[in-house]
Amino acid sequence: MTMSTDDDSDLKALREFRGALDEPPEGALARGRYRMASSEDRPRKRRQWLLAPIGAAAALAVVLGAAAALEPGNNEQGQAPAEKPSAQATTAAKEPDLPVTKGIRAPVNAKVSSDGGATHAKAVAAMDRLAGAAANARPMEVGADRVLYVKTYNLVPDAGSYVHEVWMDPLTMVPLRIRRTDGGQQLDDTSTQEEIDKAAAEPSNLYRPDVAYLRHLPTDPGQLIAAWRQWAQGQYPGRSADGMIWKDTFELMNYSEPFWTADERATIYQALAKMPDVKATGATIDGRPYDMVCMDREPDGGGTVDCTLFDTATGRYAGSALPGKNLKLTTENVNLVDYGTQPRPIPAIKEK
Repeated sequence: MTMSTDDDSDLKALREFRGALDEPPEGALARGRYRMASSEDRPRKRRQWLLAPIGAAAALAVVLGAAAALEPGNNEQGQAPAEKPSAQATTAAKEPDLPVTKGIRAPVNAKVSSDGGATHAKAVAAMDRLAGAAANARPMEVGADRVLYVKTYNLVPDAGSYVHEVWMDPLTMVPLRIRRTDGGQQLDDTSTQEEIDKAAAEPSNLYRPDVAYLRHLPTDPGQLIAAWRQWAQGQYPGRSADGMIWKDTFELMNYSEPFWTADERATIYQALAKMPDVKATGATIDGRPYDMVCMDREPDGGGTVDCTLFDTATGRYAGSALPGKNLKLTTENVNLVDYGTQPRPIPAIKEK
C-alpha cells in the first residue's frame, strides 16, 4: 500500500508519546507502548498504548470498518459477527477474529453522572468496602492456547467512538496484539516472537505485573505503599511519588486485576487509600452505581483529574475516567473495560 506524505505524518503523530503524559522507564516493553495522540478538540484518552515494531515504519495497519468474523464458540461476549477483513486489515492471526464492537458493560449514549463532594475519607471507606464486596471473587482462569482479552471503550457513537483491545499473555503479561478503533479508523499491530521474548525477559514491575510480581507484593498495605513510593522515587526523581504511583497503577489495575486473589485486591486497594491526595465520590452509569476514586495530579493547574471506576456491587475494577476539576462525568471522558479470553494470536513476521 502506497502512503502519502499526509498519511506518514498522521502515523508519526499517532506513534508519538503524548507530551502531557509521563513516559515510563526505558525497556523493551516500555518502548513498545506507544500512547496514541488524540485531537485537541476531544478529551484525551486514558493511558493506552500500541506495540511499536523494531525498525519498520509501516508495521501499523490503518484500516476502516470492522474486523473479521468470529466463529461460533469463540465469541465470549455475545457479539454479532462482522465481515472478514481484507489481507491489509490485520498483521496477525489467521484464525477467525473478534469483531470490533462496543462493550457490554453499558450502551452507547448511556446516562452518566457523578455525585461530587469527593474526599479522602470517602476514598478510605470506599476501598475497604470494595475489598469486602469482592472478597469471594476468584482469579480468572485462562485455558491452554488462550490469552487474556481486554477491551476498553467509551460510550460515544460514530465519529466519537473509541475501542482499544489488547490480547495479553496471561503468564508473562506481555501484549501480543493491540488493536485500536477510533471513530472508524483502525490501527492494528501484533508482536513478533522476538519482541515477545525480549519483553518477557525483562524484570516484571508495575508496567508488566505478572503473577510472580503479584505474589511477591507485600501483604501489609502500609508496607506496600512504602515499597511503591521507594520505587517511584527511583524511577522519577524529583517528581511526586504518590502522583507517579497513581499514574502507573493504571497498568496494574487495567491489565492484571482479573488475576488478583481477594487478599491481593484488599492489600492493593488499602495501600492506594493511604495516599492523602486520593479522594472518592459516587457515580452512576446506565443506572448502575460506581465508586469513583481520583487523584488530581495537577491541583494548581487546569486539565483533567485521573479517576478509577469500581463497580460498587461487585467491588471490581470497572474502568477509568478523566473528568475536569469538577469531576463531572460524560460519555466521552469515561472508559469502561470488559475482560474475556481469546485464542492466542499468531506472532507476526515483520519484513526487514
